[in-house]
Amino acid sequence: MHSKMDCISRSPLFAPLSPTIKTKLITVTHHRKFFQKGQLIRQPLDHQEGMLILDEGTAKVYALADNGREKIIDLLHTGDVVGQRWLFAPHENQGYIQATSDAWVCSIQYADFQQLLGESASLSLAMINNFGNQLIEVEKNQMRRDLLDAKDRLMAYLRDVAVESGQVVFELPLKKKELANILGITPETLSRQFKQLAMEGKIIVNNRQITMC
Repeated sequence: MHSKMDCISRSPLFAPLSPTIKTKLITVTHHRKFFQKGQLIRQPLDHQEGMLILDEGTAKVYALADNGREKIIDLLHTGDVVGQRWLFAPHENQGYIQATSDAWVCSIQYADFQQLLGESASLSLAMINNFGNQLIEVEKNQMRRDLLDAKDRLMAYLRDVAVESGQVVFELPLKKKELANILGITPETLSRQFKQLAMEGKIIVNNRQITMC
């Protein structure tokens, strides 16, 4: 069964927020709009500015070259989030998002989100604090990139998550593709480093569940 609260929490932007704040966000969120396979979810000049959550199904993000050739930018799967930054600045779609299977999409429009920000001091404060935490994380990641090799970067990140969660067993808060991007390594390198750390007995990996040893 679809949970509006869980849906909102898929966004890294909103995941750290309190249930009270998320409840406010739900009031401006459109849930479970259906798109048939092959149907365009977003396209240029459709005036659909804002964030998308692919609640179920698959889709592709692509652009068209001057010669009409399609260039795929990204492939989306269930749970993927697109366009968080578009909630904070007007953005007219330049590319296309097309369902590659039957898909159900949730969304928040820029205008609705901005109006809610103006009406809710608690949401505005929560977003500012969240951005502050993200800036701190950016600084940590930059230090990891500058000073550590790939394996040590990953281990430092996992230790931070364990400390912040207060648990030695936790779910990765990011998809592995997103984590690789943050750590400045390729997904293939990330996969190798997970295996290496597991072989060394430092962690146990079970899909996205990590146990620190």
